[in-house]
Parts: sequence; structure tokens; C-alpha cells
Amino acid sequence: MLVQAIGRRRRRAPALTLATLTLLGCAAIARADQTPQPAATAGGHWQTPGEIQQPKGTWQVPGEIQQAGEIQKVVEQCRERLVVAADALFAFDKATLSPQAEAMLAGLQKALAGQKGKLSIEGHTDSKGSDAYNQKLSERRAGAVRDWLVAHKLTPGGATIVGYGASRPVAPNRKPDGSDDPEGRQKNRRVEVVVDTCTKE
Repeated sequence: MLVQAIGRRRRRAPALTLATLTLLGCAAIARADQTPQPAATAGGHWQTPGEIQQPKGTWQVPGEIQQAGEIQKVVEQCRERLVVAADALFAFDKATLSPQAEAMLAGLQKALAGQKGKLSIEGHTDSKGSDAYNQKLSERRAGAVRDWLVAHKLTPGGATIVGYGASRPVAPNRKPDGSDDPEGRQKNRRVEVVVDTCTKE
């Protein structure tokens, strides 16, 4: 009986071993299924950068330093300014062209040669006097230059004139200590002929 029982145990051993191996194999397959897989490659089309764009339009170019008796030219986007010192055109506190103005305006005529754009004339004063007085003086001076340009067929009679008085200075009227600045005020007394370079007449 004992021999038979041992024999039966020995016969069961291979069956148990086979079952154990089968279970171990299934566990290994399960672990393999849980192993992280590589991420999928991103699909679609990648954006291709364009070329670097160059800035468009006209850049403002500062005018040269104005010398006494010269016309300063300032180029802006769609505008060209011809700046004339008022002291070269008018006597102090006057709006009638002085005898010496003809030489300066002849230079202005040369600078305007070949220009096809619409003209406007701006008058500017220093800060001496009241705002109302300077406003009227700047308008009268702009009108005197406009009349000269019309007489020399450089602009039609309806050209725009604008007076700004002392509201648009290009230099200080006073020094930092509050005292008068004659040189700054002289720069502010001016007439500007503005040419519209984008709109042709």
C-alpha cells in the first residue's frame, strides 16, 4: 500500500510541474502586455517659418543743421518740409516780406522746382506776446509766403495756410534757469512750406 501511494505521488508530480509552468508562462505574458510602449510619432505637417520681412514705408530722415540764411529740408513720411527762418523774411514783429527776403525765397523756389505734390504753408512764432497775437502773426506770415509762391506760379492761389503761433516750438524759449533764450526763440520764428509727397495735384 505504501509503495502504491508513493507511486501515485510520483505520477502526479509531472502533472503538477506542468501546471506550475503553465501558470508562470501566463504571468510572464501578462507582464509583457503591461510594459510601456514607445509613444507614437506625431503626425500632420510641421510649420515652415517664412523669410524675415523687411520694414515697409518711408522712415523719417532728420534735416541737416540749418545755417543762417539757409533753408532746412526735413523729410517725413508723405511730407517734405522746407523750413525758412522768419528773421530772414520779415522785420521784427512784421508780416510784410522784407527787401532781403527775395534772395531767401529764390532758394525756396529752387528747392520746390519739380515738386508735384500739394503745398501748405505753416507759420510759427516764439513765445513773446500773447497767444492770440502770435496766432494772428503766424497766419499773416504764412499768407505772405503763400502769396509770393502764387505770384511765382509755384502753388495755386487756394494753397492752405496754417498759423500755429508759439504752440509748436522746435527749441526752448527759455533757459533752464528760467531766463530768456534768444537763440531758441530765433529758431522758433519760422515759416515751413510742406509738400505732400504722396498726393499729387
